[in-house]
Amino acid sequence: MKTFIKLLKKFILLAIPLVLVCVYTFLNPMGYMSLEYPMWVEERDAVHKSFAERDPGTIVLGDSRAKSGIIPKEIETSGDIYNIAIGGSTGIEMYFAARNYLRNHKAPERALVIFAPFHFTEMDNWDQTLYFNYLSAAEVLEVKRDALKYGTKKVNYNGSFADLLSFSLRLPNKYMDALVSSRFNGNREANLKKYASVREDGGYTAFGEEEYNDGLSYETHKEDFELDLLVDEYYLKLLDLLRDNGVEVIIEQAPLNTASHEAIRDEYFADYDRYMQGIRERYPTFSVETGVPEYDNSYFGDNNHLNRRGAERFSKEIKEKWFGE
Repeated sequence: MKTFIKLLKKFILLAIPLVLVCVYTFLNPMGYMSLEYPMWVEERDAVHKSFAERDPGTIVLGDSRAKSGIIPKEIETSGDIYNIAIGGSTGIEMYFAARNYLRNHKAPERALVIFAPFHFTEMDNWDQTLYFNYLSAAEVLEVKRDALKYGTKKVNYNGSFADLLSFSLRLPNKYMDALVSSRFNGNREANLKKYASVREDGGYTAFGEEEYNDGLSYETHKEDFELDLLVDEYYLKLLDLLRDNGVEVIIEQAPLNTASHEAIRDEYFADYDRYMQGIRERYPTFSVETGVPEYDNSYFGDNNHLNRRGAERFSKEIKEKWFGE
């Protein structure tokens, strides 16, 4: 019995540091997470909480090309537009963003929806969605249930439930590398500054800062436009949700740089256009743009995203097209 008690005491003493680390990782993610994390937190706060004197009349939904391409203040200076797009997101994350937004805010008059063609074909950022705990555990389980229909290994794989638990509790097996590299709290100041900057810019943030980039976009890595069926289901659920709540929907296309435009096969663009034309037929009251615009390489801050000058140009074009008097 005495031996057991000694072992128990040793176990408790060994467990205390682990518990303290778990508590810290759970309570202070801003201290050790990467600089992209505060963008997701800011968006999640905007969706779940009141963040202005009045709810905006227009929201922007989409991925990083929407996040870095639409500057709300270039379209409307009064704060009537807010960008709740997320870098790397597909229709999955944006469906839950819109659903939660509508639960916590007055429905907007209009939604501007922008996704890269690539994000209809691949869930390249699902791991980060889990890592940043963007979705609740219940929402992740909802996606896992729907993924069963398509055998989506990205969502349902051996160990996926254990991973979900580890992410939800922010256990050291998932976050220790970030804790060590940040020295536990070394990223807090930069992350809080980034959060404030995104909020000040109405949800906009830049992903690339170069004045010229002729690198090749994600789309150039694929020969064909092959639809991911789970992503497609959630994209349609997103559009259904907006329609059913009386939201005017505008589906726009973000520009690609000249280098990428020239490298992508004509068949890829044609298949993507056919998909968008199908969306237009399915939702006849929506405004659906087909054809991916081409901007000079000098408007790009990296191989996939507009720099600030490019975002200003794109935002002004959107204003003239959809928000003119």
